[in-house]
Amino acid sequence: MNIWFLTSEFPPDYGGGIGMYVDNAARMMAAAGHKVKVVVRDAKETTTETVNPNLEIYRFLHMQGSVYATLGYWTALSYQYAEEVIQLLNTTTDKPDIIEVQDYNAIGYYLMLKKWQHEPSLENIPIVMHLHTPTFELDKVNQAPRFKFPNYWIGQMEKFCMVAADALLSPSQFLKDQIQHVAPNNPIKVINLPYELDDYQEGYTRNFDDNTFLYFGRSEYRKGVQQMIKGAAKLWDQGYDFKLKLIGGDTYFHPRARNLGEFLQERYKKYIDQGKLIFKSAIPPKDLNPEILKAKAVIIPSLYENFPYSCLTSMWLGAPMLVSKSGGQAEMVGEQQKAGLIFDWNIEGDFENKLLEYIEMDQVTVVSKSQSSHERIRQLCNVDANLEMRINYFEEVISQHKLSTKVEFPTLLQVPKKPIHKEISSEKGLLSIVIPYYNLGKHLEETLDSALQNDYQNFEIVIINDGTNDEYSLEVLNRYRHSELIRIIDIPNGGLANARNVGAAEAKGEYITFLDADDLIEASFYDRSVKLLDSYENISFVYCWLQYFENSTFVWPTFNIELPYFLGANMLSAFTVVRREEFLNFGLNMDAMEYGLEDYAGWLSMVMNGCVGVSIPEKLVRYRVRSDSMSRQFNPDMLLYLRDYMSHQHKELYDKYSVELFNLIDANGPGYLWNNPSLSYPPVGYTYPNAAVTSNVDDPTVQKQELMRIANSKWGQRLIRIVFKLRLHKIFK
Repeated sequence: MNIWFLTSEFPPDYGGGIGMYVDNAARMMAAAGHKVKVVVRDAKETTTETVNPNLEIYRFLHMQGSVYATLGYWTALSYQYAEEVIQLLNTTTDKPDIIEVQDYNAIGYYLMLKKWQHEPSLENIPIVMHLHTPTFELDKVNQAPRFKFPNYWIGQMEKFCMVAADALLSPSQFLKDQIQHVAPNNPIKVINLPYELDDYQEGYTRNFDDNTFLYFGRSEYRKGVQQMIKGAAKLWDQGYDFKLKLIGGDTYFHPRARNLGEFLQERYKKYIDQGKLIFKSAIPPKDLNPEILKAKAVIIPSLYENFPYSCLTSMWLGAPMLVSKSGGQAEMVGEQQKAGLIFDWNIEGDFENKLLEYIEMDQVTVVSKSQSSHERIRQLCNVDANLEMRINYFEEVISQHKLSTKVEFPTLLQVPKKPIHKEISSEKGLLSIVIPYYNLGKHLEETLDSALQNDYQNFEIVIINDGTNDEYSLEVLNRYRHSELIRIIDIPNGGLANARNVGAAEAKGEYITFLDADDLIEASFYDRSVKLLDSYENISFVYCWLQYFENSTFVWPTFNIELPYFLGANMLSAFTVVRREEFLNFGLNMDAMEYGLEDYAGWLSMVMNGCVGVSIPEKLVRYRVRSDSMSRQFNPDMLLYLRDYMSHQHKELYDKYSVELFNLIDANGPGYLWNNPSLSYPPVGYTYPNAAVTSNVDDPTVQKQELMRIANSKWGQRLIRIVFKLRLHKIFK
């Protein structure tokens, strides 16, 4: 079998759990005769390393390409992974039978998106997603601001990957139980991690006389470090004599706005001074193993954990274990608790009781738990057995992939599809290109040339002349009145929303698309959009990234429609290919929105009725930025009125998602300033394409943006706390 692993971490640059797993799994499979390629980012250069005839490491120089100027780091990295993999596939005859990619930070997002959008090189290759612990779970447990961009959006990308992957693999039943609900139709397979510790091949010697309990790993809230020390302190205060040693790096803890380890060392300083509590920085594994061997027991106190290597290594060295129920470490120890004790953080005092049981445990029992720990992990994570399970599973996934016919595109949209209330007759396969036209003779010829040269051959062009009164524009329009491919419909001036609605009603096609009379499309856009609509019965409309031109070089990256983000900010332009029947039933533009956002309101109406929108992540349309365009006339008050009106027209959706939408706005500011959820906030000098406010230092919007940035800084937070205390003093004086 030929297997490719996609990972963001790999030795020697990264020594964490993901990198360790990929290294172990890749070497295990290569040693068994399978061909293995590891694809990993690199900070220095692009290289290919042949470790042995069956194992190759491809490192690519990350942060390359224009996409990094458009997307935030992790989203752009995902895009680069897709490009790198597709390039590798197109330049080799030794193609993989299967690709495995990590869940963490969604590096497989664009690879899966491109596969579902018929990328030829990926068509016959199943993609398995290996679950470590996704960002959306980490942020929730770590009490981080999980609704803040870009972390919120990275979490949404991870969820999409879970839905879009051909198969899901988890090392622990615990993680499966926690996140299976995200992808209920994509069952997660549990296979424990393979493990062997090369050191101590001829055995090891444990010290059973020490009274030191060991924790090694990051000082991270999720790891239960704070709760562990608090529990130990209760026993110290009761007079029990033991030591607790923590070895590892520190992490930032958002609620305290500082590193957690530093905070804990200050809070529990008296126990440090007494020699009972010991903090040590991270040390190399060769120095860590002796620490494990001399500890009375190793503690894994996590509030949420997958299948930690700290537990694997400790049990391999025969450590008696004290572990929380909340993770794969409990599965390693086993329900019978022969290899250690399991406690439950949800039971008051359970940790202290189990720790006390160890403190008072006789040496015979400790030695017995050590032996059981040694034996159980070798049985549970046996390399040969693990290899067989993984290969069998991969073969099953490959077999099912060959037989599967996918008729629905993966989506996170949780809105039931409503039935059509009015059937619309149309010509099967015909695409009607609707061009609203008002006094744009200067650009019409260029726009029509763009439309006429598109790759999809079964089309008509319908120009809706919305009361043009400019002589030159009328003269240009009249040149096309006798064209076989172009129909011109003259109506009194009624505005853009009305012109689009009239065009949709007058069109003959099964599909319609709107093209403003001064914009351009790439030749492949319509063909690729119709292919997606033909392929997946649940897709209602297709769009893509926008390249601005003339007075701007901005690129607007669009994403698949998701709620509640879409309620806060528009996610697409009017350059959309849509099923005509569904548009006429659900998506007609609102004439009442005379100032703008009429297309946004229409797409939102479609979503409210269960229609799915999908973005092609490429710049296939060109949006002309004119100084006199409609969107350039927007002002903040106008936007607030339009969004107020729109929210009341779609009250059902806003009510349903009000809590999550509140948190998104609370974390990121008003939705009309959002344009790209993969970034933390728009920088100074940014032009808001949908808000019609050009940022500069004199602009009140930018001033507010800068104030928010300052407020989120360390000094800004201090100032806010001081002001808050002063206000409280004034109130209660």
